[in-house]
Amino acid sequence: MVDNFFPTKKVAEIFGGQHLKPKIEDLETKELIPTSSKKRYGALPKSGWTLDKLPLIGEQIGFFPKFEKPVAFSIFTTKGGVLKSTLALNLARVAALHNHKTCVVGLDIQGDITNALGFESEFDDDEGLELLIEKVNSTKGLSDYFNGNVRLQETIVETNLPTLHLIPETPELVAMNDSLANINRREYWIREKVIAPLKENYDIIIMDCSPNWNKLTTNALVACDVLLSPLECKINNFRNFKVFRQFLDEFKSEMKLDFENIFIPTRYSLNRKLSLEIKKWYEANLNGCSPIGIRESVMGEESTALYKSIVEHVPGKNLGKEMANLLEEVHSRTTDYLNKAAQNPNWCNTAAPAFDEIRV
Repeated sequence: MVDNFFPTKKVAEIFGGQHLKPKIEDLETKELIPTSSKKRYGALPKSGWTLDKLPLIGEQIGFFPKFEKPVAFSIFTTKGGVLKSTLALNLARVAALHNHKTCVVGLDIQGDITNALGFESEFDDDEGLELLIEKVNSTKGLSDYFNGNVRLQETIVETNLPTLHLIPETPELVAMNDSLANINRREYWIREKVIAPLKENYDIIIMDCSPNWNKLTTNALVACDVLLSPLECKINNFRNFKVFRQFLDEFKSEMKLDFENIFIPTRYSLNRKLSLEIKKWYEANLNGCSPIGIRESVMGEESTALYKSIVEHVPGKNLGKEMANLLEEVHSRTTDYLNKAAQNPNWCNTAAPAFDEIRV
């Protein structure tokens, strides 16, 4: 079980670098973190911890401290294949590794974040169709809660991190999206019925949206404190962005929303001139655009295939450091937003009364 064992060196790299090793050893001596154990790691036995113990260490030494109040993130842009679910996966796992109680809410019918968090990996191809159907039918999602068949907590499933939970996507999300049109205050259902109760038990909620602007997406935007929008550094997404930005501005204005919006360049290549020029354009022309971003990488694809964050998979490499720096920036921007909201309650995300049609 080497994959579930983390030597002191790797733990230090995950949470910031080798300079943290003495601090980890000091915390262990003072019994402020769990006691390490010795296991064979490679050729030699090494001291370390299993995955479930890392959040207790990350809370003490990490780069992503707890916020003063629960925060709801939405991850959305109107184009697929831009590393949206990769961003959701990395934010969720890194937050959970820092002992934030984190819940991911899957809102994309394609189920990318559900797959990325390893939920579908529980289905064994050798088990037979009848047993697989039974497992699929036993999975409850938001549509079951919406229809009054289960309680919200019955839709929540565990992951391999004790601090990370998931409300998985199910095929019935399509019908639920249509049914939202038939209820009062339809733009508020997720905010009032899902996010508000989840904030009583979780520090961070992450809504991974479909690339289509539908009623579930509208609900997620009304419900969020911070919107993370990945922008692919390729010409097709560059052209798509102007329409997306116009829709987003109109939506925020009409709904009287003022959530924090962080644009994140993605899929750029250090070896492609046009890709880097698009990234620089985003940085120069978009208020709130991160200068860091997420570049194309085989190691990034590997981490998603292994159901891990990039920070866990390659903590000592530049890609892992870049992701850590990006999430530090997201944390800083979110903290600033919360501070402004605390100073001026009328400034933060408070939606206007519901109305029949949103012109998007």
